[in-house]
Amino acid sequence: MFLRYFVVAVAVLPALAHAADPIPPQEAAAKVKEIIGHKGSCADSPENTLAGIRRAIEAGAHAAEVDIRTTKDGFLVCLHDDTFDRTTERKGKVSELTLAEIKKLDAGSKFDNKFANERVPTLREVLTVAKGKIGVMLDLKEPDEEYAKKIVAEVREFGEPKRIVLGIRSVEHAKQFARLLPEARQIGLVPTQDDIEPFAKAGVKVIRLWPKWLTDETLVPRVRKLGCELHLGTAMGTKAEVLPLLAHAPESLSSDDPARLLKTLAEIALPKK
Repeated sequence: MFLRYFVVAVAVLPALAHAADPIPPQEAAAKVKEIIGHKGSCADSPENTLAGIRRAIEAGAHAAEVDIRTTKDGFLVCLHDDTFDRTTERKGKVSELTLAEIKKLDAGSKFDNKFANERVPTLREVLTVAKGKIGVMLDLKEPDEEYAKKIVAEVREFGEPKRIVLGIRSVEHAKQFARLLPEARQIGLVPTQDDIEPFAKAGVKVIRLWPKWLTDETLVPRVRKLGCELHLGTAMGTKAEVLPLLAHAPESLSSDDPARLLKTLAEIALPKK
């Protein structure tokens, strides 16, 4: 999902060059307060696996993001797609297999043979590995309230509610989770630019904008006018990707390679003399 960020970021450079009084990159880099590893650390580990969570911890990320789906028998597992086709040896939908069947799948070999037999983790396994070491961002892939209640129950039993970041995709979820898990923070993964104001009105305090949207110079001021913080994503966290994004002074950034992103920000904030 983030692999197109590099091209988009370079494309918006000319527009940013004409922005009025942009914040200096060094200052903006120093003010980024949250780094989230996308799908764990999916540049160097299989996505949505415990290996990826451990790598994000090792990298020093503030949180690791995982995608949450429900199995046929009602368990919560971490998988981005609604099928296994892309990341495992089997084809089929997550909702059509039981947890026992899913646990037999190899979620690592397609990425690299050295990760052979890495399994699709349950949400509780991710929360257990992360506890006391890293926050967890949950990308909410299903809309119903029963799904929300299951997530909250798992977080309360196995995780740290105050270190949970919820990737909110609807106003309904924003309201549900504000009621069910008020300790957690919410990032609004707004589906369209028109959703910025409704998400903020529902209480979401951080808005994710796609880099490709940033050619519209009205969007970031709209986010700021609402009193919200800004989240932006990069692919590999390189300097070429990050510099144009820093012109918008985001408080939060995500990357497929959180280790590189952290290194890039440090180099920009403290350039070599």
